Amino acid sequence: MKIVYSERFLEHETGQGHPENPQRLIAIIRYLKENNLAVSFDKPKEISERELYIVHDEEYIERLKFLSDTQQGAGDNPFSMNTFKIAKLAAGGALKAAENSKKEFSFALIRPPGHHASRNAFGGFCYLNNIAFATASLLKSEVKKAMIVDIDQHHGNGTQDIFYDDQRVFYLSFHQDPNTCFPWKSGFERENNEHIHNVVIEPGTKDAGYLKIFEEKFRKDVNAFKPELIGVSVGFDTFYKDYSCGNAIDIEDSATYNTIGGIIRKEAEKLGARVFAVLEGGYYLGTLGQNFWSFCSAFP
Repeated sequence: MKIVYSERFLEHETGQGHPENPQRLIAIIRYLKENNLAVSFDKPKEISERELYIVHDEEYIERLKFLSDTQQGAGDNPFSMNTFKIAKLAAGGALKAAENSKKEFSFALIRPPGHHASRNAFGGFCYLNNIAFATASLLKSEVKKAMIVDIDQHHGNGTQDIFYDDQRVFYLSFHQDPNTCFPWKSGFERENNEHIHNVVIEPGTKDAGYLKIFEEKFRKDVNAFKPELIGVSVGFDTFYKDYSCGNAIDIEDSATYNTIGGIIRKEAEKLGARVFAVLEGGYYLGTLGQNFWSFCSAFP
């Protein structure tokens, strides 16, 4: 297992009180070090702006650069002078994890997150869609079919937008009922098609209920689609002490993330599929490192 990480990810500044801040990655790295966990680190891949056009419009990339250079933007998506550079590095980190998956499981420990970024719009703390970029890049040369499994509390509206008409990619998202949670306007089961499956989970669902839904839906879809590559958008904001969504999905045991990872690994091994993961949400620092390692340790 390789963890793709760079201290440069800490340079993206979001301002005091913003939940998506450098302390998220610091908490995870501290947990790994304090528990003497034997992990292998890798550096993000340096990518060009032009490479991003595979999932984002050129005009949108120019807009992100302008907003970053002028340090405009506030609220969910503030811009500092380093925002675009670090977002591009995060996309490169996701690509490196996807490339590493040819030999072993790899997790991109990156920020800012990406699954709310669509082809031409940012939102929800996201600027570039990291997992979409990594997946689309490998579809150019290494694989023919890929599945993205999203286990963040919130629907990955950007990922769905990018791949909605691309039947090479199966997007399977498990998220809280969008009637009750951001992004509000997407993630409903009525949006489903042959390769887009939104699984709406009611607020208050706990570990056993979540795992039952996840195992049934994931096994059915992954075995029907038979991807060569599985990318996982991992959000730990489903943890019960994470208040990013009010009355939310409430996973109470860190070991549940290990079980989720184990289900993914088992089915991937049956199919001979590669697996990589990227960090999306997760803002409760107290157990963020433990939750991260619980998921990762499902992949020996």
